[in-house]
Order: sequence, then structure tokens, then C-alpha cells
Amino acid sequence: MPDRDRPSFTLQLNQNKYLAPSDDRMDVVLTVRVGDAGVPAAGLPPTAELLLVDCSSSMDWPPTKIEAARHACRAAIGSLRDGVLFGVVECTSRARLVYPAEPPLAVAGERTRREAKAAASGLIAGGGTAMSTWLDLARDLFGKTPAVIRHAVLLTDGKNESDHRGALDAALERCRGEFACDARGIGDDWEPRDLQRIAAALRGSADAVLEDAELAGDFRRLVERAMGRTVPDLRLRLTTLPYSRLRFVKQVFPTEVELTQQCRSTGGRVLELPTGAWGDELREYHLCLDVEAGELTRYEDRLLGTVTLFAGADEPVGEQLAVVGYLTDDLALSSVPDDNVARVTGQAELGRAVRAGWDAFERDDREAAAREWGTAVRLATELGNAEILKRLGRLIDLHEDGTVAIKDGVRPRDGFSLVLGSTISTYTAPAEPAVAVPPEAAGAPRECVHCGQKVRPTAEWCGHCGEPPFEAGASS
Repeated sequence: MPDRDRPSFTLQLNQNKYLAPSDDRMDVVLTVRVGDAGVPAAGLPPTAELLLVDCSSSMDWPPTKIEAARHACRAAIGSLRDGVLFGVVECTSRARLVYPAEPPLAVAGERTRREAKAAASGLIAGGGTAMSTWLDLARDLFGKTPAVIRHAVLLTDGKNESDHRGALDAALERCRGEFACDARGIGDDWEPRDLQRIAAALRGSADAVLEDAELAGDFRRLVERAMGRTVPDLRLRLTTLPYSRLRFVKQVFPTEVELTQQCRSTGGRVLELPTGAWGDELREYHLCLDVEAGELTRYEDRLLGTVTLFAGADEPVGEQLAVVGYLTDDLALSSVPDDNVARVTGQAELGRAVRAGWDAFERDDREAAAREWGTAVRLATELGNAEILKRLGRLIDLHEDGTVAIKDGVRPRDGFSLVLGSTISTYTAPAEPAVAVPPEAAGAPRECVHCGQKVRPTAEWCGHCGEPPFEAGASS
């Protein structure tokens, strides 16, 4: 395929490589960008979409909720492009496919969209709430399709009270990696932490519906964004050294998601992190390595790990990057964090302050809530996080002296919106990476003179033994 028909992949790394003898960790920000991911020359990948609509009895009061859900379904169905596989699921204490009447999923076209809109208009509220059954049915339906892009939108207005203890967590484990899911809560009586768990496990977003009339537009945007993802899967491959190991990895932009448990070992000191489907977009990851500084030689660059981006079966794309450590006694070097690392750690502190404020508010400790949200205002201002400032503004008034006062008549949904929004982060373009290996310049692999493993001919470090892989003056 000509290069112009391929998406472009860019992997950048930012870190402060300098370590003090007392340091035991290395923090790195990885920026992954995909461009030109429009319509591949081979055609659009098979795509499937499910609408999981809470139809529990609480959706009937006020009646605007169930009507907003019907309208949102119709809007989402109308935005489906021809050929997309899709279905509508009625969700109560069990899950039932209402369109089509039975598997397999329908193929989007003029007739099926019209029929599905009619089925969505007939959704009726009545029953309980058991989210595990909703997700398990979605997994089963997706599994009966050839789709490589699989996406669901889940809407709920209630707490997961009809599920058995642990059922939701078990369902999320079964569904992890099977499909992506964006979750939305409507009304004032649902649990934001449930939606956060769903979004984190299924690589989606979670948010509150502030006004029922906004739901249709949100559904439409979520479905259109999912259909715009034409790269089925990208994987980050991390190789560590005997003196380094993974402490954690998180997605930190556009939203914060803990991903450490989703890493899988491929043998030896190699881990892979599936990142799901991509369109034209940018994501950031915070990678933290435990480092045994005592094993490093002072005043020398030492390889702590390598990171490579993979697509397809085993195709490296973009750039291979090295995580480097340099042990020094100079505190002027080791004590200054990289700007992008400082930004993502600041975002984590902002999220902590937001959530601590909400926990205090729920305990009716308004003084503690105001104090935490005052901290959140300061951090969000420093980070330039306008979205969090907007969401905070629905709950607090900011005085000229910098103190905050909680507004009267705060709606629960405004608090839910703030809590879920605490994972929304900002992005600042990082500096160019210090160490990068263009794959197109690599050529045939060569053997490391120290351990005999295959490495790229342009590699400065062996990803297996951590030593410079070639003898001085060796020819390629």
C-alpha cells in the first residue's frame, strides 16, 4: 500500500533522565499521535455499534428521562453510516435485544434505520438495574459479528441495585478488550463510580447528562466518533532491564484511566498494553518505572527500558524510544521535573482535590468541601484546565480573596459531572524526543555483541541486556 494510504504514527517521550542516588523511580510521559486515519485504501473496517438503554422503572419519573432516551437513540441510529452492524438493547434487571428482534445485529441502511427508530420509540420503563447483564449481552452480541471496531453507548439513571455483589466487576473482566463503551448517567440518583469503573475497564468515557435535551447530541457525537476510528488496535510494547520494572501506566489525556492491570506479559521482561481502536487523535500515557539506582554507574547514560508502538500482528510503527537514566549527585539536575511530567502529576493532584471535595460534600462537611475545591480551582487555573473550572463553577462561587463558597441548591448531577470530569485533562505539545529510532532507517536486524539478541542496526542500546550493542567501528 502506498505510504499516502497509510495512517501516520508518532510516539514521543518526555522525561528528566537525571536520578539522585536516593531516587527509586523514573517518570515518563508518552505521547501517541495517529494522523491520516480516514478511509483506508482497503476500505473501512467492519464496525458494530450497540445502544444499551436503561429502561428501569425509575426512568419513568420524570417522564422526560425515558423520552430523552428514546430521542437520543433515534438520533444515534440516524447517524449510523450504511453497512455498520448495530442493535438496540433494553436494559433492566436483565438485558433484551429489541432491535433486531434476535441476533445477528442489523446492517445499517435506510430500511433498518427506520425500523430501529420505531423500536426505540417503543421503549418502556419498568424493572430493575443489573449492569452486568447489559455488558454480558453486549459481549455476546459483538462476539457473533466480524466487526473489529466494536463500540457501545450505555445510559443509566439508577444505582446497580439488582446485580449480585461482585457481578459488575466480573462482567467487566469478561468484557475487557472485547469492546469499547462510553457511559452516561441521567437524572440525580445514580452512582458515578460505577460509570467510572465501566469507562476505565472498557476504554471509554463517563459523564453526566446535565439537561435531558442535551442527550441526543451527545449520543450522536459518541457514535460518530466511534465510526471515525479506522485503526483497529495499537499496542505499546515495554521492555525493561534487570534493574528496572513497571510500577504503573496510566492514560492521562484526553482522560485519566489506570491501565496497569491491562498490561500483559509476552515473555521475559516484555509487557504489552493494548490501547484499543484509533482515529485521527492524540493520547498521552504516564509511565512509571521502579529503578534500582544502586545498580547504575554514576555519570553515564544507562538504558532503563524501551517503548515501541505496534499495529497489526507484529508490525512496529512510528518510533522506538529509549527510557534513559543518568545517576548524578548534582541535585540541580535531578530535582527539576520534566515540564510534561509535572503537568500530568499536577492533573492527578487536581483530580484528587475534586474527588475529596465531593466526598466531603456528601458527608455534609461543607467547610472541607470548600477547602478542597479551592485547591482544585488553584490547580485547574495553573494547568489551564478550563473544563474543570467550568464544572466547578456550577457548584461554587469564587471570592476576590481566593476563597470559595458552595452555592445553594446544588443538584447531584452537577456534582456527578464534576467528579467524572475530574479525569478530563489538558494537553501541552511536548518537546521533541531526545532519543528516537526511525523504523524506516533500521534495515535488517543485527546481533548484540554482548548477549547475541537481535536489535535494530541503528540501536544505541540493546533492549535485552542494556549495553551498547555494537563494537566500535563495526560495519552495518
